[in-house]
Amino acid sequence: MRHPIPGQVFHWKTSLLLIFGALISTHAYATLSVTQSSDSITVHLGSGSNVSYLAFAESTINPKSIIYSWHYDGLTKPDGSPRTGYDLFNAVATETAGSSWALSYSTGAYGLTTSFTIGSVNSRTVDPLSSPVWTYWIQGGSEFVEFGDEESFSFVVGNSLIISAANWDTRYISNGSYDVWTITPFSYTGAASDTHYYTDTSGKVQTVTFGTYEGSAPVLRRPPTVVSNRILNGSLLEIVFSVVEGGVYQLQQQQEGLTQNGWQNFEPPFIATTTQKTYALPMNNTSKRGFFRLIRKE
Repeated sequence: MRHPIPGQVFHWKTSLLLIFGALISTHAYATLSVTQSSDSITVHLGSGSNVSYLAFAESTINPKSIIYSWHYDGLTKPDGSPRTGYDLFNAVATETAGSSWALSYSTGAYGLTTSFTIGSVNSRTVDPLSSPVWTYWIQGGSEFVEFGDEESFSFVVGNSLIISAANWDTRYISNGSYDVWTITPFSYTGAASDTHYYTDTSGKVQTVTFGTYEGSAPVLRRPPTVVSNRILNGSLLEIVFSVVEGGVYQLQQQQEGLTQNGWQNFEPPFIATTTQKTYALPMNNTSKRGFFRLIRKE
């Protein structure tokens, strides 16, 4: 979408939430499952084998990141079309309505987002045609960009948070994907840095000019790190990880080589009750030797 500005025309950031006129149910729902840690609050809703996350990293709502964890079946809707970021937002708004985690938003010029409300807490209100603005970050899944500089295209998002090149109605979620909103300084100068590059699904590099967003991607959950490791009595490897109280973690293992999809759960996940987790892993049992990592699940 292009919004005219006096003296120039450019691709305004279409991922600043647009009004779609959807009506959100206001009836109350059953108590939601909520997990809190020192760095995040996770609200579980829905049911199903897949999970996608809608998160808000904005201190005027809460000093912790608020992460809605939507559990659902199927990556496509009944009509066969892919589930979108819009479907994710609507699912969260509908299933939290009437609760202390109810989600809503307000808009200003061109229907662009000015604020979000979670429960009874209103976020800072911004001018969507100035700076800073609400910024839409995405991770995992894919996105269709209708208003590229040269043509429309689709691209696979990848495993790091990036700023959405389009909007949530053409952002296609996947199992484990993240959609994140935060307030970020923004400028449009017409400089080369305002143009961003995406490799589409056919391998062609595509350009989109929408301005520059300053600052790094939001950090929703602090990942575990290795504090120390040592050999105990020649037969055990002791590894100490830093963790966040209330966080859910999973130890994983690969026995041969290191591949992205080769990790297997070594034992059941656990909820951290301290700031460190210590493992003593056998070195003299071939079936239990290998490569290990600790991941943060929520």
